[in-house]
Amino acid sequence: MFDSMLPISYYREIADLNKDHGVSVVQHIETHKIYIRKVMQIYSLPVYEQLFYHPVRGIPRIYAMYAAPNHGPLTVIEEYISGDTLQEVLNLCGPLSEQDVLSFASKLCGILSSLQSFTPPIVHRDIKPSNIILTEDERIVLLDLNAARQNDHKGSRDTQLLGTAGFAAPEQYGFASSSPRADIYAVGILMKALLTGDESGSTPLPSSVSRRTRSIIDHCTQMDPKNRYPSAAALQKALHRHRPFRNV
Repeated sequence: MFDSMLPISYYREIADLNKDHGVSVVQHIETHKIYIRKVMQIYSLPVYEQLFYHPVRGIPRIYAMYAAPNHGPLTVIEEYISGDTLQEVLNLCGPLSEQDVLSFASKLCGILSSLQSFTPPIVHRDIKPSNIILTEDERIVLLDLNAARQNDHKGSRDTQLLGTAGFAAPEQYGFASSSPRADIYAVGILMKALLTGDESGSTPLPSSVSRRTRSIIDHCTQMDPKNRYPSAAALQKALHRHRPFRNV
């Protein structure tokens, strides 16, 4: 199904976004619509096949793919999303309000719940501010599934150590297999980064942050995955019980 370059040939490159990571802006030669093209060396084809056939709201839709033989590069044409990453928002505005952080975390949990509802579940494994876009209508879009994998419960530990230092759960460093609880850990670290404006994690939370929010972050970031929220749905439920933020 994805062994032909023909679908990819209908898109011409118009700008480089990130040459080192093989990301460019392309335009369909007939419709003239704009898309993103990614050429990836590291990927899970089953993840991209699942998302191609079953699009998830909050994940850029995939329109065409080509998988080179012998697990060569994967070329993907996906939806172009207009907006600013949460990293860009942090750089411009500094630390975000507790209300906004809780709202963004809840919306992100909605996306992760959809990924976790697949059989087997999909684990993103690289949640961080630069991989989340905030659109003009305040939607959250989760980008870059290069590190994503299916959690099939067969492996005793991760064989590819992917993710971003500081945000990746301990098990992603080869201590165990990444389950959906790895993404829960990253959401907790993300919340702290957005509240402090510091990705290193060394800055303590502002004194204005509520005890309940501190408790949620602490529950997310437990070293032992068994002590975290079991799913994005459970975390979202805890966020909604807290509920000092606008409806999402």
